[in-house]
Order: sequence, then structure tokens, then C-alpha cells
Amino acid sequence: MEAAPIIAAVSLVSSAFYTKKSIDNQKKQAKAAKAAAQKEYDLNVAQTKLALEQQQRKNRNLLAQQQSAYKARLGAGGMSSQSGSAQAVLDNMQREHDIEDKYLVEQANISLESLLNGINKNNTLNLLKMQELRNKQTANAFDTLTSLGTQAGRTMIK
Repeated sequence: MEAAPIIAAVSLVSSAFYTKKSIDNQKKQAKAAKAAAQKEYDLNVAQTKLALEQQQRKNRNLLAQQQSAYKARLGAGGMSSQSGSAQAVLDNMQREHDIEDKYLVEQANISLESLLNGINKNNTLNLLKMQELRNKQTANAFDTLTSLGTQAGRTMIK
């Protein structure tokens, strides 16, 4: 009958040990998941920036070609690109280019913000899982202590 409190104590210690080990493993997994998510985010940021820069470069080249072609037509017609209507057309081409560039930058920023929100969501979920494990560990410890106290009380009564 005196072995029951000892068995309960051993049970408490082993339960605490394995729960701690489980929590430590979960922490390592959460840390690795966070690092992997950050690496993925960094790669996506770099990829998005490169794609944006490439599209901006293409658009600048296209604008320069359009402006050159327009100036060549004006020159072939004996007109100057400095005249009022010709300059207005060239300015309009530049404005359209600027609007398209602003749109591309906004789209890239939205994409990056979406990626960041996804990573923050995963990190929050990992933290909630860790807290849930801690709560379970605490509950297990209290249950085991209660059981140990009950066993000790029964042993003393007998």
C-alpha cells in the first residue's frame, strides 16, 4: 500500500519529463517553421522585386522606342518634336508610362503585404499551439499532483 505514492510520484516525474520534451520539440519545430517561412518570404520579396524591375525596364525601353518612332515620324514629316502638339503627345506617353509604373509598384506592394500577412498568421498559429501545449502540461501536472495527494491521503487513512 505504501508503493502507491511512490508510483504516483514516479508517474508525475515521467509525465513532466515527457511533456517537457514534447514542448521542447514543438518549440524547435516552431522555430524551424518560422525560419523557413522567413526564408520563403525573403525569396519571394527578392523575386517580386526582380520581376518588378524587369517589367519597369521593359516599359522604359518600350516608351523610349515609342517616343523615338514618333519623333522619327515627325522629323520625316518636317515637323519638330518641340512643337506644342508633338510635345503634348510625348508628354502623354510619359504620363501613361508613369501611371503604369505606379500600378506595377502598387501590385508588387500588395503581393508582398499578402505574403507577410501569411507568415504572420502562421507564426501566430504556432504561438497558440505552444501556449496550448503549456496549458496541457500545467493541467497534467495538477492532475498528477491531485492524484498523488489523493493516493497519499488514502495511504495515511489505511
